[in-house]
Amino acid sequence: MNMNISSCRVAWLDFLRIFSAFSIVLLHVSSHYLENQVPFGSFSWFVTDAELAFTRFAVPVFVMISGVFFLNPQKDIPLPVLYRKYIGRMLTVLLGWAVIRTAVMNVWLGHAPAGEWAQDIFVSVMWYWFLPMIIGLYMVSPFLRVLTAQGGRKLMIYFMVLCLVFAMGLPVLEDAEKFFFPDSYYVSTFTKLMKIPFWTFGAHFMFGYYAFAYEISPRAKKWIYGAALVSLVLLAAGAYQFWSDKVGRFYFYSMQGASLSPLTFFMGAAVFLFGKDVLGKIAFGPRVLLWTERLARYSLGVYMFHLILVELSVYFGVFKAMNGWYVALIPSIATGIFILANAGIALLYKIPFFRKYCL
Repeated sequence: MNMNISSCRVAWLDFLRIFSAFSIVLLHVSSHYLENQVPFGSFSWFVTDAELAFTRFAVPVFVMISGVFFLNPQKDIPLPVLYRKYIGRMLTVLLGWAVIRTAVMNVWLGHAPAGEWAQDIFVSVMWYWFLPMIIGLYMVSPFLRVLTAQGGRKLMIYFMVLCLVFAMGLPVLEDAEKFFFPDSYYVSTFTKLMKIPFWTFGAHFMFGYYAFAYEISPRAKKWIYGAALVSLVLLAAGAYQFWSDKVGRFYFYSMQGASLSPLTFFMGAAVFLFGKDVLGKIAFGPRVLLWTERLARYSLGVYMFHLILVELSVYFGVFKAMNGWYVALIPSIATGIFILANAGIALLYKIPFFRKYCL
């Protein structure tokens, strides 16, 4: 049965925002240690690999949460409002943080001469690929909202399946390009751009609204949870195979695009359903809800700011200096960066200019 989606905040979605924001921090810290410091094949390496595989759900969940609100046919978003209020804001956030990252890494720390600062702003935009992807989804949301309003459940499922099937075929296309045209210019860059945002993340976007607005049968949930578990194993196995021989095709197919991989769709879907079925039934106190709403509001800023904090930690040798029992160390460092990022965003939130254009 279709559920009414009001304009008020939904507590369990706020909890998912916070959990996903922390998981993204853990993802980047785990990735650095896995690639640079944790001995391959050790117990700590396998635990870090599992952490990295698990945290791949974070970006898909963020996209699903956006789908809850942007694909709600009851919410009228005229095109001028869509571009001025939502797309325009994402553009200022993207460009603002690209400039901030360039100022920190290249102006303050002197990584690049002044002549390369403009180029580094472009590099920073690529670092924050999440925002161009979400902007693209915002652009197609008026069409998808027609689908959610008039298409019915079967057509929405068809759309999600179509997105995922097409996305799974993209790495095959890339391999075919290299096989049949070894001396030609590959269009793999184009095929990668096709994934962002419409095909793979279109499924995430639609699932967020679908799972929020409709009841999913217990049998379907079992399939989603089972697929999520299999996806977690495949992602972890793919990373192991890559680091063991550096050229493995299994890694290429299982990790294709990391958060872009269809495998992460099932992991994100499982976390989203868990939030709805478990967190959605808990009656939280007013103080907990107040802090949850505040931290959820900071989540976008935390996503942008933590990448700079991770780079600074690498530059100043924090990660290199902190070695030892990685199983406890990596989550502890991620927690510290997460707290620092929230504290920094809380301070920036008090500045009207940053609050309006960068957060």
